[in-house]
Formats: sequence, structure tokens, C-alpha cells
Amino acid sequence: MIDDVDNGRIGTIITKDLSRLGRNHLHVGLYTEEYFPRRNVRYIAINNNIDSDNPDSSAVDMAAFYNIFNEFHVKDTSRKIKASCVIKSERGQRVASRPPYGYMKSQEDHNKILPNPETALVVKYIFQLCADGLGPAQIAHRLEEEQIYTPAMYEYSQTGNVISNFDTSYPYRWNPTAVANILEDVSYLGHTCNFRFGRASYKDHRKLKLPKSEHKLIENTHEPIIDINIWEIVQRLRQSKRRFTRSGEKSIFAGIVFCADCKQKLYFHRHAREKSENWKFICSSYRKNSREQCTMHGIKESHLKEIVLHEIRNVTAFARERTDDFAEYISRESNTAAKKELSEANKKLKKSEKRLAEVGIIFRKLYEDHVLGTIDDDQFRMLSQGYTDEQNQLKAEISDLKHTMQELQSQTANTARFAALAKKYTDITELTQEILHTFVSRIEVHEKLKDDNGSITQEIDIYFTHIGIVK
Repeated sequence: MIDDVDNGRIGTIITKDLSRLGRNHLHVGLYTEEYFPRRNVRYIAINNNIDSDNPDSSAVDMAAFYNIFNEFHVKDTSRKIKASCVIKSERGQRVASRPPYGYMKSQEDHNKILPNPETALVVKYIFQLCADGLGPAQIAHRLEEEQIYTPAMYEYSQTGNVISNFDTSYPYRWNPTAVANILEDVSYLGHTCNFRFGRASYKDHRKLKLPKSEHKLIENTHEPIIDINIWEIVQRLRQSKRRFTRSGEKSIFAGIVFCADCKQKLYFHRHAREKSENWKFICSSYRKNSREQCTMHGIKESHLKEIVLHEIRNVTAFARERTDDFAEYISRESNTAAKKELSEANKKLKKSEKRLAEVGIIFRKLYEDHVLGTIDDDQFRMLSQGYTDEQNQLKAEISDLKHTMQELQSQTANTARFAALAKKYTDITELTQEILHTFVSRIEVHEKLKDDNGSITQEIDIYFTHIGIVK
């Protein structure tokens, strides 16, 4: 219509009332007061008795108030809808109108969702591919190769609804971002997370991501598609960077092997002419020519596989065959380790707090010296900047230490979950990506030690999921 007005094809516009032209009082006022008169367009609002050809009528004078009331109606309606959504969420119901990919609405109750027999299998496949070591881009490429419909194309094929920015000429072109969103969606665990997205205001219809503090999580609202074990494996893999080498190789240990001394990740070193049994890990600090900071901490990947597989088989057999003894042992060991870590963290906290208080005293004395003229402006600026940086660093350290202590105080070994996993995987003959990330969360490699007889030993710390180190 606006194009026709600009091209002079419309001379009169008639609406039922002003609200039919719009409910934004600024925009409606702009059209009726400036835009239409400049283009010699007559505007009539029947129910409001407004006719732009009769500008002296009382109804035209009231137009501005009509527009404000019309906008207030929209604002009030928006407020009521938001309140209704909050009440609905508190009842444990979904707020989103469209179910997540992999689910469909129940025929009996549209407020409930059920796994879709077709797309739920695709969701499981995506999670399994990630658990096997593939990233979102690789998974998207695999799905495209296997000609699996994208979520938008599947929706279009079932309902005929076209989602925005969807091109039907590319039915299998999966977006890596869409894959990543699926891998992070708690809906597949059977939970409902409301208020993940919102609008800036009732006037701005852009979809915005809301901070996690505003999310509303309701657990166990529908049937899960993904097992909690696979979910945790995927989340651990997603949190760690797993880069390929230049030759396209990637270790199954990528992202979970660390140096026991400097705590940096170990770098996967592979030479093109080397045999696979000679591929190894070395400390990334050492590799970056920082040999003063750390040593090599080298270990062959083949040796690490043998050690980890052996330990997993031993610990899972212990948990599976002697569950009560295992639970008692882990409880005793974890309490001892937690107390030791808590004591060390408490010592560091007291030391940092003491130094922070000292820096505060020094800063006040420095300011007094500056006021009295003992030190000049340049000296004060240089010294104060150094102490300010130290203050900020100490505050950050204190915050981290307090957070660590809270975690240690609330942390308990979940032997029941580990035992359940051990009973699920009874015949472990090979160390696969899934087995590794099911039972191991972190590995720390110590430097090799050589005794007087020339014998070389190397200690490996394996942190098992849910229970920590088992020695």
C-alpha cells in the first residue's frame, strides 16, 4: 500500500478505526500528520469520525489520544501474555509453541510432547556421532551425505509450514550451529527449559537469547530421548577443544590429558613418517619453547591406551563385583582427598586475603605521600597502577578460591552412578571414545623419573567420572 501511495495510485485510505492503521502512536501520528498530507492522500477512520479533509473537527484533535490508548492496549495485552506464560511455566508446562526437533505434540494433550518416531532416531544419531568424536561441522556434513532432512525441511514436508530463511532447494544442508544447538538442548533429557529466548519489548519482535539466570528449568516433564550417560559424554567433549593434526589425525585423549606440574594440556605430536605406535603426547608449555617453565612429560599414545584400558577394566570390575566394598573404599578415599584439597585451598585463601589487606594499607600510605608531596605525580601514577593491578588479581584469585572451596565442601563421590555404568559395560575389550569419556574425565601425566639403577618410572593420575582418583 505504501508503494502505491508513493507512486500516486491511491488518493483515499479508509479504515474501521485508527487502531486498524496501527497501534504505535508515533508511527500512526507520522502517517496521519505528515506522510499522507504531503502526498495529498485523504485518510478516514470511520468509528473515530476522523476525516483528514475536515482538520478542524474535534475528532481530529482527539486522534493523538486515540493513538496513545490504542498503544496502551497492546502494551497491556503483552504484559498479560507474559504473566500467563510465567504461570504456565510454574505449572511445569512448556511455553514454546513448537516442540523441539525430535518431538511432536501429543494428540490427547497439546501441552505435552512425545518423541517423534522418525526424528528422535536422528537426534540419537547426532549425539552418538558426537560421542564418537565428531564435531558439529563434521556431523552436519555426515547428515547431508546421508540425505537426512534438515529440521526446517522435515517440518515443511509434514505440515507445509515454511520456517523463515528456509530454502527448499537445499533439503539436506544442515547448519553446524543447528547441530550444536541440538547437542546443548536439555529437552532431550526429558527436561523443559522455558524463557531461553525473548523480545526486547512488545514493539521489537527480534528474537533475543536471554541470560541463563532468567531460564526456568523444570525437570522430568516428558519422555527423554537421550541417556544421561551419552549426554554427559557429549557435554565433556563439547567443553574441550579437540583439534586435528595437520595430517588429519586426532587422538581419543584430545582435551582430557594434562601435565601434572604446569596443568597445561598435552600436545598430540605425530610425525608423518612415524608409525602410529610412536605417536606421543608432550607438554604444551614445553613445546612452546618455555623449557624453563616445564619439562617434556612425554608419553606414547599407545602406552597411554594400554594403561587407561587396564585401569578402567580393573576399577569397573571392582565396582561391579564388590559394590559395597567399592562404595566404602571410594567414600573413605574421596573424603581424605577432599580434606587435603580443602586445607590447601584455605591456606591459599588466607594468604591472598592477607596480601590484599597489605596492598590496601600500602595504597593508602602511597596516597598520603602523594598529597604531602613526598612523591611526584609520575611516581604516584606508576606505583598506583602496579598496586591496582595486584589488587584486581588478588580479588580474582580470592573469588576463584572461594568458589573452589564451596565445590569441595559440597562434593561427594557418586559411587552408585559409577557402579551402574560398570554394570552396563561388562565386556570392555577396546578403548573407544565412548568408553573413555564414560569412565574418565581427566588424565594427568607426571614427568619420567630415573633411579640409581637406571630404571625409568612414570606416574599417571586417572580421574574417573563421579568418583575421582582410585589408587
